[in-house]
Amino acid sequence: MVTIIKNQLLKHLSRYTKNLSPEQISLSALRGSGELQDLTLDEDLLTDLLELPGWVRLTSAKCNRASFRIQWTKLKTVPIVLNLDEVSIALEVCEEPRTVNASAASAMPIPGKYSYIHKVIDGISVAVNQVQIDFKCDAFTSSVQISRVTVESRTPDGRKGDLRLTRIKSPDTGQLLIFKELEWQSARIEAKALGAAAANLPPLRLLLGNTHCRIVIKKRLADCAVLGSRLVLRPEPLAWALTDGQLRAALACAAALAGPVQKATQMATRTKAAHKIEEPREQIQSRPNSGDKDLLARMFAKHDVRETSYHLLAPRIDLHLCDDPGLGRSEMPQLANGGALQVTLVSMQADLFPYHKASNDRRHWRGYREAATPHSQWLSQALSTFCTTLLETLDPRPLTPSAKTTQGERADEPVPNGVNHCAAAPAPTNAPSNANTTTLASQASPTRTKILQQLGKLMTTCLILRIDDFTVYKVSTGSKSREAPRPLVSAEKATLPGDAGLLHAELTFFYYPGDVCFPVPAPKLYVQLSPVRISVDVASILWLAAFLPHVGAAAVDNAPQDSTTTYMDIRTEAIMPKIVLEAGSEHISQQRDRPKELHICTARATLTNVRESPRANSAGSRADLASIISSLRRSAPPRGQFPCSSEDMDPIHEQFLLHADNLDDIERGADITPEMLWRENRAVWCARVEPLWADFCGARATNYKPSPLLDATPLTAWLCFEEGFSRIWVIGRTCGLSGVQLNHYQLLFLLRQMERISELTAWLAHQASRLPEDEQGAIVVGLVVPAVEITLVLPSNCPGQESSRDLDSVPLDSSSLNDFRLGSEATMAPSMLDRDSGVLATQASIEVCTAQPLGAEEIPPPSPGLNFGGFSSMRRGFTSLVTSIDSALTRDDCRSDAASTASSDSDRYVVVGLAAESPDDADFAFREFEHGHLSSGVEVAAEVVERSSSPSDHSVTSSCKRRDVISTCTWRLNNIHILQQSANNKSCLRIVADDLKTDECSSIPWDEFQIRLKNKFSMRARAWSEPTTDEDDILKPRDTPRVAARLLRTELPRLLNEKGEPYGLAPYVELLEARIRELSIALNMSTTLALSEFIEDEVLFPPMPLEVLIENVKLHLVEDRPTRSISSPPPQPLDLDLTTLRLTRDTSGVIHLGPPPVSSRTVSPSSPAPQLQEAMEELQRLNEENEELKKRLATLSRIAEDNRELRAKVEEASVLRQCAHAAQHEAASLLADKHDLIETVRLLQEQISNNCRGKR
Repeated sequence: MVTIIKNQLLKHLSRYTKNLSPEQISLSALRGSGELQDLTLDEDLLTDLLELPGWVRLTSAKCNRASFRIQWTKLKTVPIVLNLDEVSIALEVCEEPRTVNASAASAMPIPGKYSYIHKVIDGISVAVNQVQIDFKCDAFTSSVQISRVTVESRTPDGRKGDLRLTRIKSPDTGQLLIFKELEWQSARIEAKALGAAAANLPPLRLLLGNTHCRIVIKKRLADCAVLGSRLVLRPEPLAWALTDGQLRAALACAAALAGPVQKATQMATRTKAAHKIEEPREQIQSRPNSGDKDLLARMFAKHDVRETSYHLLAPRIDLHLCDDPGLGRSEMPQLANGGALQVTLVSMQADLFPYHKASNDRRHWRGYREAATPHSQWLSQALSTFCTTLLETLDPRPLTPSAKTTQGERADEPVPNGVNHCAAAPAPTNAPSNANTTTLASQASPTRTKILQQLGKLMTTCLILRIDDFTVYKVSTGSKSREAPRPLVSAEKATLPGDAGLLHAELTFFYYPGDVCFPVPAPKLYVQLSPVRISVDVASILWLAAFLPHVGAAAVDNAPQDSTTTYMDIRTEAIMPKIVLEAGSEHISQQRDRPKELHICTARATLTNVRESPRANSAGSRADLASIISSLRRSAPPRGQFPCSSEDMDPIHEQFLLHADNLDDIERGADITPEMLWRENRAVWCARVEPLWADFCGARATNYKPSPLLDATPLTAWLCFEEGFSRIWVIGRTCGLSGVQLNHYQLLFLLRQMERISELTAWLAHQASRLPEDEQGAIVVGLVVPAVEITLVLPSNCPGQESSRDLDSVPLDSSSLNDFRLGSEATMAPSMLDRDSGVLATQASIEVCTAQPLGAEEIPPPSPGLNFGGFSSMRRGFTSLVTSIDSALTRDDCRSDAASTASSDSDRYVVVGLAAESPDDADFAFREFEHGHLSSGVEVAAEVVERSSSPSDHSVTSSCKRRDVISTCTWRLNNIHILQQSANNKSCLRIVADDLKTDECSSIPWDEFQIRLKNKFSMRARAWSEPTTDEDDILKPRDTPRVAARLLRTELPRLLNEKGEPYGLAPYVELLEARIRELSIALNMSTTLALSEFIEDEVLFPPMPLEVLIENVKLHLVEDRPTRSISSPPPQPLDLDLTTLRLTRDTSGVIHLGPPPVSSRTVSPSSPAPQLQEAMEELQRLNEENEELKKRLATLSRIAEDNRELRAKVEEASVLRQCAHAAQHEAASLLADKHDLIETVRLLQEQISNNCRGKR
C-alpha cells in the first residue's frame, strides 16, 4: 500500500523536481503523514507555473525537508498542513522580458469544473521555518531572509475557522471568493550596489517585523479560472535609519531594475487586460435582480473583487536620515559635525489598480472618496478634451452647426473618472436623445466609429498614495542638549475633517489591451496636501539643501534616458498651508506688542504645468501669461535710465513669449503613436496663491491672537527653467490693492527675521557653489504690484479726542480684506497714554535693560544672500541716516515706551524697555468687564481678552477691550515694479514706483480704527480695479518713475586660514542707490518724529554706502505739537522745496550733501532743456518700438520657418500615403495569389494521396 502511494507521489512530483527517488519519501498512510527530504525543484518549470514576473527568472530552488499531515476524516473542515524547514531560492534579473515556455502548460492538469478536490487544494496551509532568497543582477546583489512564514485560510473577517467559512460562493454569478492570509515573523533585506561608481557606497539593510498579508482570490466555478485578486500587506511599525550613501545605493539598485521591470510589466499588463476587459460584462449580465435579497449574495457583494488590486497599509514609519562627510554635508558651523532628520509617517496607504477601465467609476475602490477628490473632475475634463482632440485630429470632418454645438457641449461635460460619453460603448436604445445627437450619430463615419470603439477600450494603471498624518522634525546635531525634537513640517489637525487625510497623491498611466499602437492621454500626477504648518528653521533648511541635491544627483545619473518618462501632466494643490517664522532668543517678554511668530497663509496654493482652457478667463491660461508679460513691460522702467543697467537680465524669458503665443508645441509628426497628442509644452509652470495673507501671533497685548500684517492678496507666478533647475526665471503679479499694517515691535520682529533669511540665502549660495556644475546658476524674479498701502501704527499725540474724531478721514487701505481670511484679528499698537488722565501711564517705571554682548563665535557671519539680503542692508542704511538726523529734531517728549541709547557694555544690542512688576500685569489702558460681557455694539471676535494677574481684583472669566489711542500714517505707492536677479556672485534688487501719497490720522481708538477698517476700507479695497489700458498704452514705454532704488551686492574672494584654505562665507560689498523726484508730501511734525522712532532699530550695524538723488521734492511739515508756554505764538508750518540734492554716505558713516556731479555714473543730472528732453523721449520711444518690431520679426520668421517645415512634411506624408496605398493593393494581390497557390497545392496533395491509395 505504501509503495503504491509512493509511486503515485513520485509520478506526480517528478514533473516538478529533479532526481527525486523513493528513498527520499517516507509515508504513514493511516496516520496521513509523510516527509520528503533534499528536494531540488525544476526551476524552469516553476518559473512559468508560478507566473513569476517577466523580468525575473528562477535559477535554483531547494528544500531540505518537507512534511505534511492529512486528517482524512476532516478534510471538509480541517486543512492539509504542509511544513517546510528551510527553503533556498536563487533569482536573477532578465534584461529582456523572458518568453513563456509552452511545455509548462502541459505539466499542469487540465482544469475542469470546481469540485471537491479543488476545495481541498485551495484550503492547504503551509508553514515555512526559514526562506533564503538570493537576488542577482549586474548592478547589485541582494538577499532576503524570512523566518516563520505561514499561509492559512481565514474567514472574511481575518479569523481562523472552519474551512467552509473561508469561501463564499455566489451561485447567481458562478463565482467563488477564497480568503487567505500570509504572515511572517521577521524579514531581513540586504543589498549591495556593484560597479566602479558604487565602490564606496555602503550596503543597504532593512529589518521588518511581524507582517500580515491578506489575500482574496476570485475564481470562476465553470473552469477554475482566476478572475481577480486583492492583496493587502500590513507590516508592523517600521523604523529605518539611512545615510545619504545608503540612499544613493538604493537609487542605484532601483535604477537597475527600472528598465527590465517597465518592459515586462507593460507587456504583461496589456496581455492580461485583453482577457479582463470582457469579464465584468459577463458578470453583470448573469446577475439577477433578486440576488441582493439573499444573505449570501450580500456577503459576496461586500467582499467582491471587482478588479485586481494591491494595497500596502503601514500604521507608522519612522525614517532617520543622516548625512555623510562630503558634499552631502553643509559647512555651516552648527552642522559641521553632521546632523539627522526624522520623518514620521502615520497611517500610510498605497493602492495599485493595474487593470482599471478609464470609463468606469471608482466607487468600489476601498477607502476612496471619489466625490471628495478634486482629481476626479480634473481627470474627467482631461479625458474629455483628449477624446475631442483625437476625433478632430484623425477625422477632421465638417459637421452641421447643430452637430458642432452638440460636440462642443459634450466635450465640456466631464464623465466621472472616464472618457467622454462619446468614447463609451453604444448607448441603449431607450437612452434619452435629442435632435442634435441624432444628427451627429447619423453623420458618424466608419473612421469615427472605429476611433470611438478603440477609446472605449482605454485602460489605466493607477497608483494612489494616502497619508493620514506625517511630521518632519527639525534637524538634530550632536550637541549635548536633550531637548525634544520640534516639528519642522506638521499637520494642522484642528482644521481637518474627521475622516480627511493629510496627503492624497494619484499617478495614472493609460494603455490599450493587447499590442495596439493608438494615441493615449499623457500620464497624470495629482497631489493634494491638506493643512500643514511649515516652520522656517535655518539649520534644517541648510541641511536639506546639502543632503537632497547630493542624493538627487545620483538619481539623475541613474535615471533612464527615455523622453516619454519626462512628459507628464502634473497638478499639485495645498489647502490652507501655513509658513511660520519664529522669534529667536532676542524676544523680550516685557514688550507686550512684540510677536513671537509670523504666519504666512493662503486658502489654496496650486502648482501645475497644464494650461487652463482658453475659454476660461482665469489664472493659469496662456492669456493670463500674456497679460502678466504685458504688465511687466508697461511697468518696467525705460532702458538706459536709472535704475536699469546694462548687466540686468530680462525677466521675460523667450520661453514665456513662445508659450503665451502657443508657439512652443512639441513636434510629434503625423504617424499614429501613443504620444501623438503629447504636443503641449510642459516646461512652463504656473503657481497660484488664492489669496495670500500674513498674521503676527503670540503678542501679549493681543492676548496671543493673530493681528494682520498683509491683507488677503491673490498672487499668480509663472516659472521656467534652464539646464535642469540651475537657472530659474519667475514672473508674477498681484491682483488688486494690497494692504500692509505694521507697528514698531512688529518691525523689529521683521528685521530680525530678515537677518535670518539673509544668513540662510548666503549659506545656500555658498553650498550651490560647491556643487560640481559647469554652468553657474542664476535666478531672475520679476514682480508687478498694481498698488500697495502701508499703514504704520504710531503712538497718538492727541489723547482724549478720539470720541469726537471724524472717522471718515481715516486713511483708506485694504486692511479689512480679512473677511476672506480665517481667524485673522486686527493689528495691535503699543499703549502709551492713560486715556482718562491724558498723561504717560508708565512714566515712573522705565529702566534700561541692556542685553549681553555676543561672543566672537556667536556673531552671525556676513550674509550675501541671493534674494533677501538687500532688505537688511537697505534698512541699516536708512536707519543710520534717520538716527543721525533725528538727534537735531527730537524734543523732550515722552510719547514712546521705548527709546534707544548707547551702552558701553554692549557691542551689538542696545535695548530699552518698560519694566513691569510682573509679565502678566494688566496695562492701564485696558478695561475689563465682569463675567466676560462686553459693551454693546462691539464684536467679541475682534477684541482682546487677557487674564488678570490678581484673581481677587478681577474675575477669572473677565475680558478686556483695548481702548488705547493710536495714530496712523498711510503711504500709498502705485505701479510698483520689482526685479531681483542673482548670477555670477552678484545680485541686484531694483524697485520703481509712482504716485507716492500719504495720509494721516492723528488720534483714534485702536478698536474703533479696526472696526472702521473692517466695515469701510474693505469695500474700498474690493471696489478698487486696475486702470484700463488701450493698445497704444501697451506699446508706450513707462515714464520716468518718481521713486526708484537699486541695491547692488558683489561677493569678494573667501578669506584664507593659516593653511591657505578658504573658510567661512565670502565677504561682500554693497551699494544702495536711489532717486526720488517730482513728489509733494505733507506730514504732521508729530508724525515725522514718530516715524523716526518707528524705524529705530535695536541692533547697531556698520553703515552701508548709499547715494540718493532728490529732484523737485516738496515737504510740508505741520506743527501739531502743543506749545510749552501759554504766551508762545501759534506754530507755523514748515515748507521745504528740494530742487536738486545729492546725498551720499561712505563706509565710515560720513554723510555728504551737495549738488549732483556733472557726469554721474548712477544718477542723471538735473533736467535738460525741454527740447532736448522731448528729443530724448522721442528717441527712447523709437528705440522701444524698434526692439518690439525686432522681436515680432523674429517671431514671424520662426513661424514662417515652421510653416515651411510643416508644408514639406505634409507633402512627404501625402507621398508616403500614396505609396502605402499602392503597397496595400500590391500586398492584397499577392495575398490572393498566395491563397490560390495554397489551394492548388492542397488539391495536388489530395490527388497524390488518392493515387497512392488506389495503387495500394
